[in-house]
Amino acid sequence: MPEIFVKLMNKGMKYDEHNSFPFETQEGATVADLIDELHEGYKDRFDVYLEDKEQRMLRRDTIVIVNGMNMVARDGVKTKLSKGDLVVFMIAAVGG
Repeated sequence: MPEIFVKLMNKGMKYDEHNSFPFETQEGATVADLIDELHEGYKDRFDVYLEDKEQRMLRRDTIVIVNGMNMVARDGVKTKLSKGDLVVFMIAAVGG
């Protein structure tokens, strides 16, 4: 099982909870697979990023970055993950 690193960032978390943590995922996993796995394993910390928890659908203002690149610029939730990847989930800042 490849080990990737995940970083969850949102305003409701303490600063030290923003650190990346290692996460083992399945071989050939995609961002969609990771979303499912994080929903199952980290409900309280992860579900803030989901609009629909049953469908595992991300909120419109959720940003997912894989190795410094916004995943939308790649293949969206079909983006394949590799050993050592850093995946960051955050909520976009809005307002004025």
